Amino acid sequence: MSISLNSIPVITVPGIGRIDVKEIKSKYDAWFEAQPVPFQIFFAGFQSAAQGAAMGYFLGSVNPAGTSAPGVKGAPAKPLSPIAQATNMAVLMGVNSSASVAIKKARNGKDDVYTSMGASFLSGVAYSLVSGAPDPVNAALSSGVGFAAFNGLFYQFGNMFGKGNSQPDTDYVKAKILLSSLGLAKYVSNIKKGLLDDKTIMLWNESALKEARIPAGPRLLILHHLDQYRSPSSILKPALPVPMLHTSFAAPATSQALVAHP
Repeated sequence: MSISLNSIPVITVPGIGRIDVKEIKSKYDAWFEAQPVPFQIFFAGFQSAAQGAAMGYFLGSVNPAGTSAPGVKGAPAKPLSPIAQATNMAVLMGVNSSASVAIKKARNGKDDVYTSMGASFLSGVAYSLVSGAPDPVNAALSSGVGFAAFNGLFYQFGNMFGKGNSQPDTDYVKAKILLSSLGLAKYVSNIKKGLLDDKTIMLWNESALKEARIPAGPRLLILHHLDQYRSPSSILKPALPVPMLHTSFAAPATSQALVAHP
C-alpha cells in the first residue's frame, strides 16, 4: 500500500488527544491483508487513483502545465486542464498500485525490483494510452519500458542507500537519489514541500518544479535527465563502435596545407 507514516508515529489532535499513527497503520495493514485478493487489488488502485486525481487537479488548478505526449520525443507541448491532469495522475497511480499488489500476490509475496518494474511498466503503458499520444502502440511500449527502467534503477539504488536506516522516508527515495546524482540534494526539501513524491516523478515538468521554487538551472538538469526515460528510444539503441585511434602524422601536414592555401 502507499501509506507510509513511520516518520510521524504519534500526533496530537485538538479535542481528541494523542493518536498513535503507527498503531493505526498496523491495524489497517492487518485488515487489508485479511481481505480477498481481488478486493486488495481493487481497493489499492482505487485509493491511489483518488489520491492521484486530487493531486493532479490541484497541480492543474494552481499552474496548468504544457506537456509533451509521453514516449514521443519532440512532440509538441499542449496545455493540460485540471481534469486532464487529474485523469493522468489517477490512472498512473491507480494502475501502479493495483499492479503492484497483483504482481506481488502472483509471486507469493515477493516485493522486489521485478515487482516494481512490472508495475511501473503497466502504469507507464496506461498513462501513455490515457494521455492520447499520436502513435499509441509505440508510445505505450516506449513509455512502459522507460517507466520500468527508471523505477528499477532507482529501486536498486534505494536498497543500496537505504541500508542501515531504520525509518526510511519511503515516499521520496527515488526523488532523493535523482537529485543527489545531479548534485542537487539541497532541493530535496523543495520537492517535499511541493508533494512531488516518487509516484509523481515521471510527471515532473517545468511548472511543477517552478512551483516547488527550484531555480531554472536545476530545473533544466532534472527535466533533461527525466526526458531520457520518458523517451527511452533515445537510450535503448545499440552501442556505437568506439572509433579507432590512428597515430599518424598526416593530420598536421593537412593542417599546414590548409593554412598555406586558404
